[in-house]
Amino acid sequence: MINLVKAELLKARATRSVWALGAVGVAFSVVWAVVDVLVFMRLGDGSGSIDRKVQDAYSMAQQGYLLALILGIVVMAGEYRHQTITWAFLVTPRRGKVITAKLLACAVLGLVLGVASAVVTGIVTAILLAATGHPVTAPGVPLVLIGSVLSTTLWGVFGAALGALIRNQVAATTVAFLWFFYAEWFLVMLAPSVGRWVPTGVAKSVSGWSRDGMVGFDGRPIPGELLPVWAGGLVFLGYALAAAAAARLVSVRRDVT
Repeated sequence: MINLVKAELLKARATRSVWALGAVGVAFSVVWAVVDVLVFMRLGDGSGSIDRKVQDAYSMAQQGYLLALILGIVVMAGEYRHQTITWAFLVTPRRGKVITAKLLACAVLGLVLGVASAVVTGIVTAILLAATGHPVTAPGVPLVLIGSVLSTTLWGVFGAALGALIRNQVAATTVAFLWFFYAEWFLVMLAPSVGRWVPTGVAKSVSGWSRDGMVGFDGRPIPGELLPVWAGGLVFLGYALAAAAAARLVSVRRDVT
């Protein structure tokens, strides 16, 4: 299994789109951190503690989650797009091991992206907070950054599972974009109590994100809080493991072409 994972990481390292998605993911997190510090913190209504606002600024390190998701899709579904999955199954006839290796490789790629985003975003956020006269850190910041890394790691697994289930790279990416960018947002607006349980909601809770400053369609603050960090982590881990198990099962039983 270790050799299979190494082989998958070697293929990913040689793929330009993987590097591009990783760079964009880090850049996306940094941009959101800049916007949070320079715009949202200045336009705040004064509610919430300064520590909470500082933590929210650092939690932007997980805002590249969609890129981690797409990265997982590209690594998995890209094999079906280019028909290289056939050679992978010929070399290793036990399909379950191949799919598991790809899922683990995407977890490693998500981990690398999460660490890079946390480091770069953390540095930029600290500089901006100091420059704008805000506290540079708060008691919960280290846990926020760790949660962001864990969240991004699981998004990579989630994307790989989605790529294995749908297999068409464009279709999988479109479904991910529409659901996680639009459908879940509408769900949070319409039913805040349900929105805390969807994948994006639990993933954000892992990184210490809050709903401070979010308003619904009526212009009023969205009621309710996201899940605690530990609960969000367990639920999101459950989502990722369930998706991975489904991907492995379907891939073993379904024809390659």
